[in-house]
Amino acid sequence: MIVLRNLLITYLAMLLLASPLTEASSLINVPLNPDISDFNRETYRFVHRLLNKRVLPGIRRGSLPLTRKQVVSYLLEVHRKQENGEIELSAIDQARLNALLAFYREVREFPKIATENGGTATIQSQSNGRLHVMTMAGEDYRFSFDLRASQRTITHLVDNISREQPVEGNMFVTTIYPHLYGQVGETFAFTTDIAHRFVYGEIFEDFFPDETKIRQLEGNLKNRTAINGYMKFDLPWLELQLGQETLQWGPGYHDSLLISKNPLAMDMIKLQATYDPVTFTAFTGVLEDMAEDINDKYISGHRVEGYFWNRFGFGLSEVVVYGSRFEPGYLNPVNIYLINEQPISRADGRVPGSGDNVLMSVDMRLRPIDNFEIYGELMVDDGNPAANFKHWDTKFGILGGIYLTDPFGIRDTDFHAEYAFINQYAYTHVNPVNVYKHFTTPIGHQIGSDADNLWLELRRRWTDKLETVFGYELERHGTGNIDKEHPPDAPKDDVWTPLSGITQSEHRVSVGANWVVIGRYSIYAEWTRVWRRNLGNRLDVHENANEIEAKFLSRIPW
Repeated sequence: MIVLRNLLITYLAMLLLASPLTEASSLINVPLNPDISDFNRETYRFVHRLLNKRVLPGIRRGSLPLTRKQVVSYLLEVHRKQENGEIELSAIDQARLNALLAFYREVREFPKIATENGGTATIQSQSNGRLHVMTMAGEDYRFSFDLRASQRTITHLVDNISREQPVEGNMFVTTIYPHLYGQVGETFAFTTDIAHRFVYGEIFEDFFPDETKIRQLEGNLKNRTAINGYMKFDLPWLELQLGQETLQWGPGYHDSLLISKNPLAMDMIKLQATYDPVTFTAFTGVLEDMAEDINDKYISGHRVEGYFWNRFGFGLSEVVVYGSRFEPGYLNPVNIYLINEQPISRADGRVPGSGDNVLMSVDMRLRPIDNFEIYGELMVDDGNPAANFKHWDTKFGILGGIYLTDPFGIRDTDFHAEYAFINQYAYTHVNPVNVYKHFTTPIGHQIGSDADNLWLELRRRWTDKLETVFGYELERHGTGNIDKEHPPDAPKDDVWTPLSGITQSEHRVSVGANWVVIGRYSIYAEWTRVWRRNLGNRLDVHENANEIEAKFLSRIPW
């Protein structure tokens, strides 16, 4: 029986790049939200690293999430190249490659996989525990139930206080992560991924602000719950997805201007198709708002992204936010919102104000040499910047950065530098239902309107399990915010102001360490020193603080 199983796995691995699927969960996406799953951050960081080193060909990293099928195909391609002597990986990268292959292929011992020249190679797995609490499998189906748990502690210690009630103390978060998923045949899959949290101690309200609150159980112990759940159909020309999911569009590693992973998963219908080297994505989703008088709010978007010459990537995206009615005209995945919005929204007598909210972005990624990437994104919300760049209705954001792998020949090291600026009235709208947010969180960059952000990060892997991180972040906010539209009584020729009024700033220096055993458990610890100035955009209201965070996550059983 074991011999037959090993022969079957070898045969399926040989067909992986040519056949649709090799394992029951391959249609399922690798989640973007690290607070609802496990080992997804390690997955994306490693894939990005391989891409920047050009041991992987160009992939659609600006149209996330990736599927497990795609991740396995990328990892197997790298393994094949190394076996054939085309590339050379460090010992640490090789160990991570093996661990991720074992994790996503859902087997504990890899016998052999086929190489391009007809030979075979053995992959050693460093994870020897069980992946699932329960699995049911047949010839054309597989259902799995996983269970994970984590304990997280966040400590705020405030000194040099110049406000009456500083936020400090210890917050504890115990989270249970049940995950039910499966696949039938090669064309249908489903997943339900839940994070149910028990929050106690000193409650910091800026954590999990939009997650579901189960008030019947609350007292000193708060409950917060997030969920991703959807069905996927692999159709002849495209993938169709129905349910709750998180998207990320754009080249940024720290954040994105148009569609980011920050909001809670939204209910959506999504279509995605890849015709090399181009990927097309279109979706329509349901948005929520905390305002009592906003009951119907939607978003539609589409994106085309291509990677050319394995060195240059280009993306073009467009979204529209609208409310107070459902609009079938936006369901067409190949229309142009900038043109269609005029007759669709203004022909509807129920739409007040200036119509619906259309935003566009263009982004690029350029890798002039191996291990060095330059990227940027421009988002335009409204207005005519070519005619009058300083007019208040010229709403835009810019983002740019660099990514270095193994800088100065230092192996197993990654360096990021990224800057974003969003001007005064971007993401806002005269009609409150069209403000660019889901619940209370911006759909785009986390800093929101009238703000900028500088992010630096240096990662160093010392072993295949141990990694250290050094980071610096500067975030500044003017007096504008996403709910503060342009005053209706202001002059028509009013201009926008960079970081308007009194500027609030926050400097953060952090040092952290991660110990991760892929497929079993992870430990994170980080200390951050924070300097805040002009809190609440008030002069001479300052605060210095230490923030300490630790998290342990484990699969049950190992």
